[in-house]
Amino acid sequence: MDTKQPLSQGRSTQEFSQVSRRGFVKTAAVGAAGVAALPLVGALSACAKEPAPETSSPDAAAAAGLPTAATASNFNIMPENTTVVGTTYENLLAAITGETGATTKYAAFAKVAESEGFPQLARLFNCTSDAEKIHIELEFALASKINPDTKRPEPPTVDTHQTDINLIFGANGEIYETSDMYPAFIKVAQDENNAEAVQIFTRAKLAEAYHAERYLEAYNNIDKPDDDKYYLCPVCGFIHKGDDFESCPICGTAKASFKDY
Repeated sequence: MDTKQPLSQGRSTQEFSQVSRRGFVKTAAVGAAGVAALPLVGALSACAKEPAPETSSPDAAAAAGLPTAATASNFNIMPENTTVVGTTYENLLAAITGETGATTKYAAFAKVAESEGFPQLARLFNCTSDAEKIHIELEFALASKINPDTKRPEPPTVDTHQTDINLIFGANGEIYETSDMYPAFIKVAQDENNAEAVQIFTRAKLAEAYHAERYLEAYNNIDKPDDDKYYLCPVCGFIHKGDDFESCPICGTAKASFKDY
């Protein structure tokens, strides 16, 4: 497929909407009784505008001891992989669709957590929602470079549940992305020698694993809240809980640049 052709000449938009966040996540992203979709900001988010650190190239990242798709050991694709893969351009569209559902869903989950008396978890959901916006902007920028006619998908309506269930939905979606979707997309980008796509997918894949960790920790300690803040890396979407860190373990961005929640 010519990657500069409209999506309708390859896979359909509906097919791409089915690629990301299967199972648990797809259930949470669809439903007439769901919360009204939250609009995404069309322009680059403030986080995505942050300058990349000096470790922006894979070679520099590897030299700094940061993980890359070529050096880390946790980039294998899950057996019986459920992700439908296409060209790198098609995979970017699928990723944008999945991340659009995620940012909308987590913003809705934050409102539920606040209403149920979990302000710290509301902050976590809002932080993760903003992290997914960083991934959207990076992926959309590259997709638009490949095809200037690329359009953003509409945010879906979402179903919400009790906060503990929302945490499990969130964790399952992040685990799917880090172990299934992004590793499959990285492999295609490597085969196509698209280093920019490899790096964008790599950083998103690694950040999603930390998101899942944050959600599971919150689930296990839902009735034992603390006063810790969540910190968001403006370059790759990594989230850290607490003040005990100096820089991003994924991209090397200094703590001083992080946004706190």
